[in-house]
Amino acid sequence: MIRFVHIAALISMLSCAVQSKPEGGPKDEMPPEIITQQPVAGELNYTEGEAWVTFDEYIQGNSLRGNIISSPPLENIEFEVRGKKLTLNWNAKQHIKETTYRISLGDQIGDLNENNKVQNLEFVWSTGSSIDSMQINGHINLKGEGALDDLTIWLLPTRSDSIHNPIFSAAPNRDGNFKLKYLPIDTFDILVFQDLNFDKIWDNNNEDFGFLKRVSTEVDSQLVEVNYSTEKFVIPDLDTLALDSLHLYLDTASETRLGLVSYIIPPSASNVKMFAINGSIELIDLSVKAGQDTTITAYQKCLPGKYDVFGYVDDNNNGKWDGPSWELNFYGERLISGQSFEVKANWELDQPIKLDNSTENEE
Repeated sequence: MIRFVHIAALISMLSCAVQSKPEGGPKDEMPPEIITQQPVAGELNYTEGEAWVTFDEYIQGNSLRGNIISSPPLENIEFEVRGKKLTLNWNAKQHIKETTYRISLGDQIGDLNENNKVQNLEFVWSTGSSIDSMQINGHINLKGEGALDDLTIWLLPTRSDSIHNPIFSAAPNRDGNFKLKYLPIDTFDILVFQDLNFDKIWDNNNEDFGFLKRVSTEVDSQLVEVNYSTEKFVIPDLDTLALDSLHLYLDTASETRLGLVSYIIPPSASNVKMFAINGSIELIDLSVKAGQDTTITAYQKCLPGKYDVFGYVDDNNNGKWDGPSWELNFYGERLISGQSFEVKANWELDQPIKLDNSTENEE
């Protein structure tokens, strides 16, 4: 009998020693917190070839390989993730005297269970007795749909020949705010893009982006605004038969059935191409050349109904919408979107047309 009691007690003790993930309760959405770190942020006279950080919980870093950015470049950085600790190693003989170094890991570290990301993890130190201390505070203005904290921010020296070698990589918070710290006095370009391939490489043909060039850090902690848009303009395929029938109807309709719309276009728009849709039929295809100093009004007779207006400012008069271009320092032609109006029979309507000024280009 005593033997059976001992066996039962042993089984009970073993079952108590087995740890498992608690069931139920709210989902863990908190990223790991840093407990200790070497070097500490902004440490001076640091010449070791190692950096490490420990967290308050077990971590993972499955995508670290190829996503570690160092500035100035440090060759052959090796890493190890073990338990709650991340360790980086490199050859310290590469160090330049009296230089500020930064290793950016972005959001590549997360907790083991839910992979909640540690945002903007980095090591910053100086091999000398002083450290770069300038800072840029920024905000991303989103035009269109998307989550701001899914974006990637790159900082590049304006004089850089390659856009694929940023000196700094970060992510904004959910409100689109970000901070770039420990910067030298210099002039930089800021690139914001959505990394759809999760490869930390900007694909400018397929990934939405925004940018701001020639940002100087001579003024410390300045606030900059970076415009980022997911909106594009595509001229829809026109149903010629429906349009011909509609134009014929407009020509023969009673004047009391039609409404007169006056489109009021600001003088800053040099060449507006505008379309309006009533239901599924294209009703208006209008090109208006605005003056330099005065507001231009264009008139259009329309059938009663609700209309959605969209269009763009054709700056180069090539008959198509041109999106942003990093190489040309061009933010994209301004859009007309999100506007609607209602036409009533035998009524006159003054309809102001609002342009998206967030993409207005520099002269």
